[in-house]
Amino acid sequence: MKNREYLSEEIHWKGTPGVGDFMFGLNFAHVNAYFLNKPVKLVFNWYWNVKEQYHFEDPELTIERLDYIHQFYKDSHMVEVEHIYDSKDNEVYVNMTKSDSKYMILKSDASKYGYLNWWHFRKDFKLPIDKEKVVFFRDTFNADIVRKWKRLIDHKGWDKVIANLQINGYEPVELTYRTPIREALYHINTAAFVISYDGLWHYVTKNFHKPSIILSKSAITRLHTPEALTLDEKDIFHYSQNFSKEKKRDVIFQVNRVDRKIWGRGKRIRIIGDGLGQLRTRIKLYSDYYGKIFNSRQSSN
Repeated sequence: MKNREYLSEEIHWKGTPGVGDFMFGLNFAHVNAYFLNKPVKLVFNWYWNVKEQYHFEDPELTIERLDYIHQFYKDSHMVEVEHIYDSKDNEVYVNMTKSDSKYMILKSDASKYGYLNWWHFRKDFKLPIDKEKVVFFRDTFNADIVRKWKRLIDHKGWDKVIANLQINGYEPVELTYRTPIREALYHINTAAFVISYDGLWHYVTKNFHKPSIILSKSAITRLHTPEALTLDEKDIFHYSQNFSKEKKRDVIFQVNRVDRKIWGRGKRIRIIGDGLGQLRTRIKLYSDYYGKIFNSRQSSN
């Protein structure tokens, strides 16, 4: 690995109510531990009272979700989690992290080629897949209004997308911000694939290496989940309506920095087949590539 000077044995991370934000931190810490081949301390800085519910309808605390999820990580013992409550560290608040960790995210080879947050759950945590189950989540019941770029279609639009998938024979299961963590993990674990906006449980989907469609046209989405298929508001209706059919117009995946590393200088890649077949191929392309970077040097599980 290049830029090893940016690896950190102690990482400070900004704690937010979002599951994706703390899972980004956990994944990042595990990547550091892997390449250092030694334990790493991950310190979450909390700027609000995380010991109380963020919203009165929340089923559990954010730190309870964090602790519950981390126990299922591969080599969870390699990352020690600590907490700083009522943090006053402005650098972490502004930049999410600081010092060497910040430079690894901004300048390192791991960031450039998209594996600074590539991690996964233990193999023995995976359950049998229900081939008819599709998990989806939108921002309908979120405690806070999400950013505008995450809201490309309204709730009626989401209803239409889900109806399209039902026509294709799938049984949709909706998760929300207030779905208990155990239930959310179970449904994503056993789903055939996931369709969602950029947020909420998308890092759980990522760590299961689950076939995924994310409604987004932002480079942020492709940085955090390059293995997912990103569709804009126009294409999401066409794609979901014809999900199980061979398409006359093959899906063209958007090329980002990771894609260029894998497939050279080309600007796009076509993958032929029905929807689920295309999603699985996308996951395999990335898993094969990152498998060459991450070997089984640590534990087998």
